[in-house]
Amino acid sequence: MVSGEDTRSAARGMLDHPAWTRWGAHVGFWLIYFAVRTAAAAADPPAQVSDFPFLLNRALVVATYFVLTGVLLALVAGPRAQNSTWARNVALVLGALALAPLTQLGEEYVPLLLLPQFAPEPYPFVIYLFNFGWALPLWGLTQALLGYHFQTMAQQRDIARAQALAYDAQLRMLHYQINPHFLFNTLNAISTLVLEKRNAQAESMLLKLAGFLRYSLDRQPTEMTALTAELDAQRKYLEIEQTRFEDKLKVRFNIEPGLENARVPSLILQPILENAIKYAITPRTEGGSIDVSAFRDGAALKIRIEDDGPGLPATETGPRRKGLGLANARERLELLYGDRAGLIARNREPNGCRVDLWLPLEEESARRTPAPALS
Repeated sequence: MVSGEDTRSAARGMLDHPAWTRWGAHVGFWLIYFAVRTAAAAADPPAQVSDFPFLLNRALVVATYFVLTGVLLALVAGPRAQNSTWARNVALVLGALALAPLTQLGEEYVPLLLLPQFAPEPYPFVIYLFNFGWALPLWGLTQALLGYHFQTMAQQRDIARAQALAYDAQLRMLHYQINPHFLFNTLNAISTLVLEKRNAQAESMLLKLAGFLRYSLDRQPTEMTALTAELDAQRKYLEIEQTRFEDKLKVRFNIEPGLENARVPSLILQPILENAIKYAITPRTEGGSIDVSAFRDGAALKIRIEDDGPGLPATETGPRRKGLGLANARERLELLYGDRAGLIARNREPNGCRVDLWLPLEEESARRTPAPALS
């Protein structure tokens, strides 16, 4: 049994192929025309119906219509019927009407092929158009409408493809915008550890850096990952920074149980944590702390990153703070979720900064194992 969804899919498949649809419509149109003429003749049969093969005559006449309009369609729209512009669509209607004198000759002289002694009486062109030739402009209009449909679909596909490419390029730019200062500082710290003969710490820091970079490069810009994988990657990043700052940096994670497989954009927390390190930890001789928490908020997943640094200048608080790191994360959320997600940065009391990030709470159906990327 064929389901409604299967039927709709088949219909969409036909509409995606101009050759099948337009040539199928061509065949179907003239079959229907033949049926209409046969039904009309049966309603008012001629007196000599037993003396002349009217059914075969109609079949031959309609075949001339079929062949002539088929040649017109192939010439105007191409053998695959995929060439469609407004000029070609108009040409189909006018060209079909221009075939009327030829089809009228067919109406008058095809009977001579069946019965040479038969002598049909000629009739005016206008009468022919009203009796039989009306089908020609109607056929042209049908093909013109189909051509317009496929032309519109092609334009929409081009626009959608251009938008998708721009969207993908924008996400890639945001995704790979890794802070070069982080890499420089990390490599410089590793170099210092090596010079001080602290090889075990240097090796540990190098392995954490390799694991973090492997995770970041392994993810596609549009890929979603489990919250646990994202947090594991950020732990590696913060452990690298803790090696640099030693006791100056304290990190705490507080994740609500049951959110392990919540879907988040990969590396969405990276620029926010970089901001916290840069503005709350680096300038202060006493260092500071960073708290990362995640919890449910109705149908949303909320992630909060707090620090105890000096906070934000008054001109940079609010939902549209212009800092590069926060702007990066905010723009990715807007591209992926629209107004269903967002990011707000505000000052804490008595001091520090809090960044709230929210997005739809979705579970991963088949989560990706983070261990290989972070080993």
